[in-house]
Amino acid sequence: MPQIGAMTFGRDCCVSSFLHRTGRAILTLSAVLLCVLGSARAGAAGPAVWQDPATGLALGGYDPLAYFTRGEPRAGSEDQELAWGGAVWRFLNTGNKAAFERHPHVYAPRFAGYDAYAIANGRTTPGHPAIWVNHKNRIYLFHNASNLQLWRENRDALVAQAEKIWPELSSGLTSSQGE
Repeated sequence: MPQIGAMTFGRDCCVSSFLHRTGRAILTLSAVLLCVLGSARAGAAGPAVWQDPATGLALGGYDPLAYFTRGEPRAGSEDQELAWGGAVWRFLNTGNKAAFERHPHVYAPRFAGYDAYAIANGRTTPGHPAIWVNHKNRIYLFHNASNLQLWRENRDALVAQAEKIWPELSSGLTSSQGE
């Protein structure tokens, strides 16, 4: 049997299996590098996700999927963490973490977790994870109950206004601001 290094290639050994494993390893390494480089680029180009100043966690450590699956904010586990958007996110379980990893823009709060009413009025004020609303399958956070009430009075117009000015406001966000 011919030998190459420590590997033996015989009739029972499949060279294509070796190549498949090697190719898969190269693809995995390439994907990791793209994620790292893409995250660095995205972090520089996109808005920073608001992070709790006490914990440094996105949503203060609450699971973003719990708003959808449980209808309320629920604290995530430190055993279920994922880095995305320049912040660390926590989840209740591996299923929620996997769903977020596949579709983060679906589950992350709109406007990077900043107060939706404040955004509509040209300000970046951090939202509070316990003061929120699900509107058209998007989670919006608010700094206080007064802002939530004001937003509810004219939500569609305020969402449209916030969407219009968010690109400009978010371009200046490079870290957790508005604390």
